[in-house]
Amino acid sequence: MKRDTISHTQLTALVWAGVLAPAAELLPAVTLPLAGKGAWLAPAAAIPLVLLGGWLLGSLSRGRGLAGSIRDVLGPVAGRGVLLIYMVWALVLLALRLRLCAQRLLSAGLRDGTMWFFLLAVAGMALWMGQGKLSAFARAGQLFLALLLATAGVVLVLALVRARPELVLPLWREDVVPVLTSALPAAGALGWGLFGAFLTGSVSGSGKKGGWHWLFWGLGGCLLLTLAQWTILGNLGPALAGRLDNPFFALAKSVGVEGAFQRVESVVIALWTCADLTLCVLLLFALRAMAVELSPKIQEKPVAAGAALVGAAAALAAFSRGEAEYWSRVIVPAGNLILALGVPALLLLLKTLWQRGRKGDTSCGESPP
Repeated sequence: MKRDTISHTQLTALVWAGVLAPAAELLPAVTLPLAGKGAWLAPAAAIPLVLLGGWLLGSLSRGRGLAGSIRDVLGPVAGRGVLLIYMVWALVLLALRLRLCAQRLLSAGLRDGTMWFFLLAVAGMALWMGQGKLSAFARAGQLFLALLLATAGVVLVLALVRARPELVLPLWREDVVPVLTSALPAAGALGWGLFGAFLTGSVSGSGKKGGWHWLFWGLGGCLLLTLAQWTILGNLGPALAGRLDNPFFALAKSVGVEGAFQRVESVVIALWTCADLTLCVLLLFALRAMAVELSPKIQEKPVAAGAALVGAAAALAAFSRGEAEYWSRVIVPAGNLILALGVPALLLLLKTLWQRGRKGDTSCGESPP
């Protein structure tokens, strides 16, 4: 049977297409309280953390995927325990993403629909894609990313000409520390993409090539987000942007071409569902990979079905509107930093020590000639 594989480019496209959903919601909301008018620089300040996280996860997951590497480093018992932590966190993120997507669609449709209708519709689409082939999903993710970048590009280009630099400039020496501090929540917002590391076992090509891919995509993605934040704050200003739930979608309300199209926010919000859907399906495939490492007897497709049902039920029962926003802005960025940076750093240290100890034992155990 032919192996279901994807390329490094397809994996990074999936990660960034999914990350655009929380990025549009959380930036600059989580960075404004720390950096003020310098919040537009937070994605650029987060570049070292984003690249470090990618290097840690890539170094651990090279060859087998992150799930298999965790078991190799910690052994079957402790490895399963850590995998369960990642699986629970993935389910939390899945439920939260379904809830936030449904809330956004409900706000765009006003009275046309209900929360459960939008939530179940997105969950059903995610389930359908999550039970298919990873290669097919990767091709769809590339199309979604192109559509999202084109949509964001239109909004930002139309808004860029009306940006007022005095709202975000000048920045002084005392602004340096707040901007650097804002890198933490910015990196936490982008940390939703950490579960892409569980799919590296299905990536064809060398790990070295994957490292260069992540360097290119990581730098490019963060710099584009920096330009987007400059445009948002340059139009709305830090004070107004801080009072809005979703400044990017609020910005879409004010763009338009006279005689062609106006008030395109509903269209932008609807198209942004592609980012939510990509992230949900990415989580389902990661859960499939983790479940197989827990027990080879587990069937992957029932895992995706069960996870989608649990996620939809938790989104309806566990998260109210206020709770979902609190988790998204406060708890999730912190948890993402721990699981994308802290835990992989510890695992990589243990792996390095284990490999050195193994070499030492081998050299000491050599029989004399």
